[in-house]
Amino acid sequence: MYSSLHLNVSPGVSSLPTGQGAPSWGVTRCKADVGPLQRRSSRQKGSTRCRAAAETPLAGSSLQGSAPQHAGNGNGESEGPGPGSGKLHPKDYPKFVQFFRHASPYIAGHRGRTFVIVIPGNVAAEESLLRSTMSDIAQLHGLGVRLVLVIGAQPLIDSLLRQRGMQPAWVGGYRVTSQMALKAAVEAAGQVRISCEQFLSKGPAIPMIRRHAKGSGEEIHFEPALRVVSGNYVAAKRRGVVDGVDFGYTGEVRFVLKEDIHRQLKGGNVVLLSNLGFTAGGDVLNCNTFEVGLSAALELGADKLFNIHMDEVSRLQLPQWLPLSDAQDMLINTLQLPQGRPLGDAQVELIKILQALGRVSHFCGAKHGQVSPLHSTTFSRHSTDLRLANPAVATRVKSRLANSRHSEILKDLDVWRLSGFPSAVASSVIACCKGVKRAHLLDARLDGGLLLELYSRDGVGTMISADFYEGIRKAGPGDLDAIVGLLRPLEDAGILVRRSREDLANLLQDFTVVERETKVMGCALLLDLGKSEDGTHVAELGAFCVDPVFRGSGRGDSLLDYVEQEARANGIERLVLLTTRTADWFEQRDFRLQGPAALSDLLPSQRRAKVNPARNSQLYVKKLEAPDEVTKPPGKRIGF
Repeated sequence: MYSSLHLNVSPGVSSLPTGQGAPSWGVTRCKADVGPLQRRSSRQKGSTRCRAAAETPLAGSSLQGSAPQHAGNGNGESEGPGPGSGKLHPKDYPKFVQFFRHASPYIAGHRGRTFVIVIPGNVAAEESLLRSTMSDIAQLHGLGVRLVLVIGAQPLIDSLLRQRGMQPAWVGGYRVTSQMALKAAVEAAGQVRISCEQFLSKGPAIPMIRRHAKGSGEEIHFEPALRVVSGNYVAAKRRGVVDGVDFGYTGEVRFVLKEDIHRQLKGGNVVLLSNLGFTAGGDVLNCNTFEVGLSAALELGADKLFNIHMDEVSRLQLPQWLPLSDAQDMLINTLQLPQGRPLGDAQVELIKILQALGRVSHFCGAKHGQVSPLHSTTFSRHSTDLRLANPAVATRVKSRLANSRHSEILKDLDVWRLSGFPSAVASSVIACCKGVKRAHLLDARLDGGLLLELYSRDGVGTMISADFYEGIRKAGPGDLDAIVGLLRPLEDAGILVRRSREDLANLLQDFTVVERETKVMGCALLLDLGKSEDGTHVAELGAFCVDPVFRGSGRGDSLLDYVEQEARANGIERLVLLTTRTADWFEQRDFRLQGPAALSDLLPSQRRAKVNPARNSQLYVKKLEAPDEVTKPPGKRIGF
């Protein structure tokens, strides 16, 4: 069923020289690995993500995967432990401890979870990048994460074909796989697999093992660090003839053998998949790496899908968090054309399909073939960059819908590919559309990127997920009755201070509500109190309520996070809460007890004068960090 790490047998692969790294495979290495990340850091200057990467002890090594040299004292002597020594300088102890304390919830939360990590061929072809990525993967495995790796080999396949006097053939984003191309694909998959197994076999230094195992009385066996298994886990079928093009031995993924993979994961093994799939007739097919990763994530019910990338995604300059709705709008924007531009029949029909889906608000055609600008919720960065202006492409996209429901357009990988988006972005969005909770896009050139994305507060990549803030908005006049209805039971129980309907109407502009299918299910009040005696800008959180029917669904956290973002955007430095009965929930969200509200000078004097001492409300305070220089509007980022 599978070949284990100890076999290392692949067609056409020679053994690696002892003590040497993975082969370069004849692929030209990029000479400007650092450039895009430098531009990205410049774009996000002052952002929390960049600060997290700079301040976390794990982020001290270079982008190339090798430790930078530390400075000496000018006499050829080092002034303390360097980045590559493995020894921690005493001055870094507080940061080290702080990191573990901040990372502990993530370590516990990710343990036992299943992650699918797609490493495309252009990353696998760079030895330093592959080594760095495998180092992160080994750390994740040690922290209890169940891992399925999907490794691509496109540059190596192309290189092998050119060495044999053939040119790679591509149509519509798919390789046309001849017999010679299939042979190259099999050989390339074997080489990449062995390189991954080689890196994952490396264990910790022997002195470290002996130091921490000393006195155990047990004999130490130095086995490979991780057990890696691979095999015929991917079931595929021929792509066949599409638009008159015979794709030969190119395959499409039917399914993965999820039960067998789950058994391997439960046994503590890392499962390695490649670009190869297998038919029921015993044939080997060359599949798209991102399709394999997408299918594996969906079939296995993975908690996360990671797509590692290079410039093809970095140049899009995606935000740190991309809500699924915004990601879908990126596709819609590519299907829109400038005012007055003539359209073919297929393009007109395609726009009508989008209108029927509710993704385009209206379709106005003065006459056939002419449209006015289409309006939708847009992702502005892409409003002019990527457009489906080619009628032939529009015809092909439309043909993809001929035998499927129109609602499936946003889940069709070919539609995304034909629209010009990188496969890493497309498969991430589709995975979330089909049930994967989170998809992450990570630049391979950031050393330790997987660890920083998973175990630091704000991460370093782009996360795509369902919209946490869906239905959250500022209250309007029509919400007054609903707000009164939500608060009245809590006022009757003495949990909230009673406010008259007139008082609530006067405060309506300061309310934020959560709405679902026209029903208001939660509300929160944010009151600007001005500055306290110590000069701190203070706001009060009050009337915070979620309908009991919807409690436990995470909507309270989304509402609180949205209000906190609004407070930061307005320059609030201290968020205060007066409560008698609901302290536990807010304490778990970083509010800290400061004693009786009536006696606290953390409140501005005019607010403190209004506190009823007989009620003995307790003051809870949350310090808000200063907003980033590129702070997004409330609801456009997760956490802070």
